[in-house]
Amino acid sequence: MRRKIGITIPEMIKTAFSTKITKSYPFKELDVSERFRGKLEIDPDKCTGCGVCAIVCPASVITMVEVGKRKFRDKEVTIRRPIFNLYNCISCGQCVDDCRFNALRLTKEFELAVFDKNSLVMKKAIEHVE
Repeated sequence: MRRKIGITIPEMIKTAFSTKITKSYPFKELDVSERFRGKLEIDPDKCTGCGVCAIVCPASVITMVEVGKRKFRDKEVTIRRPIFNLYNCISCGQCVDDCRFNALRLTKEFELAVFDKNSLVMKKAIEHVE
């Protein structure tokens, strides 16, 4: 089936005089929507190390690591905290939704392009252990 070129001309004229859709992003600050899901952030003070975030993450970007031991009653308990590999994060928000302690949130930050992907490994919870 051949298309007639005359059918597309009215559409081209209509779009040529319509308002711009393209944003001038790098030169002008971009406003993101209220429900935008950007870079993952953790509040180390609220994190208990329960590991639920690592279990529910569909992209497997959260790894629980042992950071020490603590005496609890008559037992010694292992303290674990999460490491986040943000270069694989799909910003789905599953970890945020399932965190009972509100330690995780998705920010409005979206500029995550880096030369070294290892700089996107977030160890904030490990560096903050008492």
